[in-house]
Amino acid sequence: MSIVYEILRKKRMGYTLSDQEVSFMVKGYYEGDIPDYQMSAFLTSVAIHGMDSNELFAFTKSMVDTGLIMDFSNVNGLKIDKHSTGGVGDTVSLIVIPILACLGYKVPKLSGRALGHTGGTIDKLESIPNMRTNLEINEMTNALESVGAFICQPLNLAPADKKIYALRDVTANVESIPLIASSIMSKKIAANSDVIILDVKVGNGAFMSEYKEALELAKTMLSIAKNFNKVSSAIITDMNEPLNRYIGNYIEVISAIDFLKGNYKKYPRLRNVCFNIINVANYIYNNYDSLRLDSDLRELSLTNDFEYIENIINTGKALEKFAEIIQNQNGDVSIIDDPYRYFYPKIEYSVYSNFDGYIYFDTYLIGLAAGELGLSRKNLGDIVDNNSGIIIEKYSGEFVKTGELVMKLFARDKQSLDNALKILDNALKFSPEPVKNDDIYTILIF
Repeated sequence: MSIVYEILRKKRMGYTLSDQEVSFMVKGYYEGDIPDYQMSAFLTSVAIHGMDSNELFAFTKSMVDTGLIMDFSNVNGLKIDKHSTGGVGDTVSLIVIPILACLGYKVPKLSGRALGHTGGTIDKLESIPNMRTNLEINEMTNALESVGAFICQPLNLAPADKKIYALRDVTANVESIPLIASSIMSKKIAANSDVIILDVKVGNGAFMSEYKEALELAKTMLSIAKNFNKVSSAIITDMNEPLNRYIGNYIEVISAIDFLKGNYKKYPRLRNVCFNIINVANYIYNNYDSLRLDSDLRELSLTNDFEYIENIINTGKALEKFAEIIQNQNGDVSIIDDPYRYFYPKIEYSVYSNFDGYIYFDTYLIGLAAGELGLSRKNLGDIVDNNSGIIIEKYSGEFVKTGELVMKLFARDKQSLDNALKILDNALKFSPEPVKNDDIYTILIF
């Protein structure tokens, strides 16, 4: 019998695999020696039986080893990698990264495009005219040294994960905690920062709808980071309503500029999440040496001391840093002074309330509707309409009267608007009692 056959039989029966056996499967599949049908059987067994910490480490490392491993060790300063599991109106990176750079941290941010109903940071940045997101390694290093941060597309990081993910997608093996965790962390480990801060979304607009699942995912990712000797933290945040009231590519850039100009009180949920991530980064910096030696996973309880963050914004330093990041990547920095300069939606449409009551949202459907307006790619080569999107005029839990403006829609054409409106018919809910979601559930550190 073949080696692959024996490995598949062991995993199907729930036995633990050795590092060599796990590596054999990953390397063999990536190099084309193991066919899809055998790797599918392996992934299905993992989805059913899970992986222990040793298997998970070996699986992640094997994917990391198939590609490039970043090295910014010659750049002075603590390197911080911030990652979100995805959400609707998740503008956090555009706000947090310039602030972290103002605090002296180095932030090599590798981001992706829109996935499913969630937005993508790269798509948002590319809505800025001339903005380059395909930097070479030497350009990334220069950006860290001169500006303190960059935001760009990843290079050849953990390419085995891309191939394995595509197979998971067509074999119903996406929803597996160890497979999700290893997929995310293989790229984080390959990015090779000193610190990894994970923003794990939970709720009807997230890939993890239940808190228990989100907590398990967070703990699994943190354990992987620890096994690679990385200091890491996970913040579990709510996605039962859009994080930002501005949902789209260019309009989220507009809102980020507005936030960094000092109008952060207009964005209470976004402010809470962003500022807590920055507080976590500061906690890690102040305790970095002890955290590297600490072997205990624990929950953090941080004070809401945001004055130093607000000071960075109020003095204009954060906005200036965002402008530096844009300019360093050839983007049109004139949008800082004139944010609406390139905002010219083809169709505008206002949605009004048909009920009296406390409003709340199905965030997943709002994300889908935003995609229909012109933000999603149904095929790989599709071009998105950066001026499409949604501005929500009400907060979840706010009392709304019949006839009040609830949201504004911006669409690429009439058909896109009609498609979005059909989805939104079920996305807006009304309750006789107020509905309140917590912005942040848990902060973990390992």
